[in-house]
Amino acid sequence: MIELERHIEILLLDNDCVIVPDFGGFMAHHVDARFDERDYTFIPPLRTLGFNPKLTMNDSLLAQSYVEAYDISYPEAVKRISDEVREVRERISHDGSYELHNIGVISINDDGNYEFEPCEAGILTPGLYGLGSFVFKPISATAEQEETAHDAAASMADDTEDKTISIRLSLLRNLAAACIAIIAFLLLPKPLDNYTAQTAGTTIDTGMLDRIMPKDVTTGTDVVKNIDVRKVIKEAKATKETAEEAGQPTAEVTKTEETCYVIVLASKVGKKNAEAYAQTLRNKGYEEARAVTRTNGSKVVYGNYSSQEEAQQALRDLRSKSEFADGWVMKITQ
Repeated sequence: MIELERHIEILLLDNDCVIVPDFGGFMAHHVDARFDERDYTFIPPLRTLGFNPKLTMNDSLLAQSYVEAYDISYPEAVKRISDEVREVRERISHDGSYELHNIGVISINDDGNYEFEPCEAGILTPGLYGLGSFVFKPISATAEQEETAHDAAASMADDTEDKTISIRLSLLRNLAAACIAIIAFLLLPKPLDNYTAQTAGTTIDTGMLDRIMPKDVTTGTDVVKNIDVRKVIKEAKATKETAEEAGQPTAEVTKTEETCYVIVLASKVGKKNAEAYAQTLRNKGYEEARAVTRTNGSKVVYGNYSSQEEAQQALRDLRSKSEFADGWVMKITQ
């Protein structure tokens, strides 16, 4: 009875190589899991065997297994292994092959050399025990399914694009509405009752009034037309300045003063210098010379003309005088 195959199988549980003296060596190899595309089968990892007839030197591994299994001496174990090897060779020579159960089949080719075909399921390995193969066919999408998926993706893209545009347009509408509301608030006219300029502790923004004041200023149900707002504001300021210079409380402006045209001889000078220069001109015989003080400085002016043409003519007549060489015409309030 040949016990050789049983000992080889057990030794390969813990060893990757088992040598049979004067026959050859069996070597274990690890094979990773793989997928067979021909029948769509997943094959688990396994350990398979190879056979090398050149490995014939006794490494005592197999003999020691016989000693422990049959409680015999080492020489007896070596002799028993040799007898079984001779029997295996005789069967191969007679039958052309010999099957080692759970290991593989050894055959002889035309050249007289041994060939080994390992067991297809691999050798027994505790770490891989219970892993079997299974079939998993791929699911191929039909043309209708592909078209449905494409339409769904396109629909989602369109919805996303539409939503993005809607948000942007809404933002623009909100911004436009806010701008219109601010402009309407600034341009909204208010009725003025008997306009009076309060001079005590008040600063009037003339630029803002010019931009937002309507052309028709209403008083009750009557309409007062052609009011020169800039003129009224300047007169209010002039009244305040005059009152401050005289040390008197500021009085409310109840009516506007008339304007006139003058010849400016000096501008943007200090108040004292303007008054001194005006006095010098008066001493020279220019009795109509005087100093005019405004918030932006003082001026020295001459004359009092009802129209610009009259003032220009007077300036041309006096241009030969050195005092009037750089003079120019200006409209002021009295």
